[in-house]
Amino acid sequence: MSDKKHTKVFAEVTIPLAAEGTFTYEITEKASLVKVGSRVLVSFGRQKIYAGIVMSVSMSKPAYNTKPIIDVLDTDPVIHPQNIRFWEWMSDYYMCTLGEVCEAALPAMMKIHSETRLYAIADDIPKSILSPEIDQAFTFIRGAKEVSIKDLQTIFSPAAVVRLTRQMAEAKLIGVRESVSEQYKPRTQRLLELNATKAGKGKLSYDDLSRSPAQKKLIEFFWKNHSPITRPQLKNSIKVSDAVIKALIEKDWLKEQTVRVERFEDSEIVPEPIPQLSAAQLKAYEEISENLAKLKPTLLYGVTSSGKTEIYFHLISKVIQQGKQALVLLPEIGLTGQLVKRFQKVFGEKVGVYHSRIHAAQRIEMWHAVRKNEKFSVIIGPRSAIFLPYKNLGCIIVDEEHDRSYKQQDPAPRYNARDAAVVLSGIYKAPLLMATATPSLESLANHKAKKYGFVKLTERFGNFTRPEIIISDYAKWWRRHKVNAHMTPDMQNAIQESLDENKQVILFQNRRGFSPYVQCFACGHIPICPHCDVRLTFHKRENNLVCHYCGFTKINKPKCEECGTAELKPMGFGTEKIEEELANVFPNARIARFDQDATRRKNSHEQIIGKFDQGEIDILVGTQMVTKGLDFKNVNLVGVLNADNLFSFPDFRSHERSMQLLMQVAGRAGRHGDNGKVIIQTSQPEHPVIQFLRKGNYAHFAEKELKERSQFRYPPFTRLITITLKHKNEFVCNKAANLLASKCRSIKGIIVLGPQAPVIERIQQYFIKEIMVKMERSKETMRIKEEVRGAVSSISETEGLKSVIITPDMDPY
Repeated sequence: MSDKKHTKVFAEVTIPLAAEGTFTYEITEKASLVKVGSRVLVSFGRQKIYAGIVMSVSMSKPAYNTKPIIDVLDTDPVIHPQNIRFWEWMSDYYMCTLGEVCEAALPAMMKIHSETRLYAIADDIPKSILSPEIDQAFTFIRGAKEVSIKDLQTIFSPAAVVRLTRQMAEAKLIGVRESVSEQYKPRTQRLLELNATKAGKGKLSYDDLSRSPAQKKLIEFFWKNHSPITRPQLKNSIKVSDAVIKALIEKDWLKEQTVRVERFEDSEIVPEPIPQLSAAQLKAYEEISENLAKLKPTLLYGVTSSGKTEIYFHLISKVIQQGKQALVLLPEIGLTGQLVKRFQKVFGEKVGVYHSRIHAAQRIEMWHAVRKNEKFSVIIGPRSAIFLPYKNLGCIIVDEEHDRSYKQQDPAPRYNARDAAVVLSGIYKAPLLMATATPSLESLANHKAKKYGFVKLTERFGNFTRPEIIISDYAKWWRRHKVNAHMTPDMQNAIQESLDENKQVILFQNRRGFSPYVQCFACGHIPICPHCDVRLTFHKRENNLVCHYCGFTKINKPKCEECGTAELKPMGFGTEKIEEELANVFPNARIARFDQDATRRKNSHEQIIGKFDQGEIDILVGTQMVTKGLDFKNVNLVGVLNADNLFSFPDFRSHERSMQLLMQVAGRAGRHGDNGKVIIQTSQPEHPVIQFLRKGNYAHFAEKELKERSQFRYPPFTRLITITLKHKNEFVCNKAANLLASKCRSIKGIIVLGPQAPVIERIQQYFIKEIMVKMERSKETMRIKEEVRGAVSSISETEGLKSVIITPDMDPY
């Protein structure tokens, strides 16, 4: 890329780090094949080497001296121009760096960075710097010949490693180098096949095999079986030794070559015809198609068990016929298994799955398959699947669009995949369908503003009636001393009836562990996490007290750590306690727990769902995981053990979220013809959420909520930015928060609330303060965000406040 005048060309590179902007590097003759969207190795900072993505190429030389690109890693770009546009939008909208978007988007094995390696260059340690620590560190390095920083951290603290490395390098005891290696290794296998040139096209001549019947027999086998074969496969088919194979390779009768093979498992499911739509489904499908043809994002408001998935099948089938790709987003990884099987029944091997639990190398292969539009036409995954480099995206479906799991919390970018899907569909000109039985108020507001199309599907598939909802007054039964094992008589009797009818039961309790905390009845002491301002949760099976925020764990001792008496009692109840109590009340029932603790092992999630689906579990008790999109034929009872803790959270969205959650969990009952029943235990039976739930009228509930949001100027009628400040020193944190709030108040067009402490004021030893910025939905949004980012930057540059961690979160809901 250079001529006689040595015209220089430069690349703008984004590096997967939280560093502002792109970085300019010179494209040398060695790197002349660089393309926009490809990975390049570059030096960043003093010594570190990273793999970055080329965002653009130009001949404009920057004002500063540029470093050269070290190497080009890809002959073809790993992302498309559409991905670059999407990344840039995400960086701008969600107030994060392009590098943070790059870090979130790329599979781990694509993000190469150098590792610092230390090696000894001296024989002895000078007496002037000799110390026990340096002696131990230097002896360790010299004995191993070369070590990494991580190796040293197995002996010393991270801070000590930095200090010791600097001291030894300055004293010329050790050398330091950066090592770069590609993590991804393609899977290969060796294949044997007949050498066509040697064999010829006509009758074989075995002259040079006349003295070896075994060799002749093997060649005859290959002559009849033309497909290449591995050695193990060959030995399973015919009795043959390695010596015979080796001899035939040397005589040029056989060829053995290494070929690259995919890590994808072939589906053994034979595709079935797409199910026919009912009259109600067909009407909805036609309305959806009409909206999507105009490239108008469309909201499908379909009650639970109305058959939304069958409509997806018909939409996707048209996309596949056009040679395009379909993206199906799900809120949780745990939902993929059951839904993937349903999709595979229709689309077979065209279905691909992308999420963080599949092997890292397989994620890279999936990435490239999508980039080339090879193998997979239907891609199913959680929010991270939105970053895949689609070559020819034909439609996007966001299932359960209301679900808060679409919102990324930490780290940046703190994006909402549902909202990002709207932008992605515009970039690709790909139709977007969002579907749910409980639409988010944002989507309903967009429908009312005529930004979204709107289609209703109010009939359950097969015209089954919606489940009966029974509100059980927990406080009333408690006063009568009729509550047993945290179940009212209504709940206990209904469970027994279901078991007697050989039906299955789902019980929902939104707390994991045995009990939320333990308390000493002698002195009142409650064990608190030393790193966070939260009570420790009691897990009985391991007899541990655990912090669900930082992971701190300690043994639950029988005596109080404050007064020494043995009066510690578990307070409240979680899923583990319910599981234990159910076993006592229903000793013949097969009971399983479905929460984060019970699904830590690989494949345990799928195993529990599989057992329940096969009827091997009678009662499934779990957290929110049991509320989302699962479809079981034999469930006729769903119980909510404590609805009160859902709508009592101090958040403007608590009513919306609790209503959505309760309606979704209710939708798991009676999905296949049986008259389902839902029992809600609450001490507030007159609460508005409970009353709307009893009537099953989500539309009226949403209308009331929208009026209140409009009245008090909360989303979806305004936009919010939450700015979180963290520091280990409470005084420093407060000072930074007050100063930042003051700077934000000088910005025109916003209302600043706070700073204030969140519900939990300290997590992982960091004190926390929050500032809420409220603004109208207008063209001024970009200007306001830039000024807010400027205010944040000024705090980060203020002496004494530079160590404060400040994170803005756009649309923090």
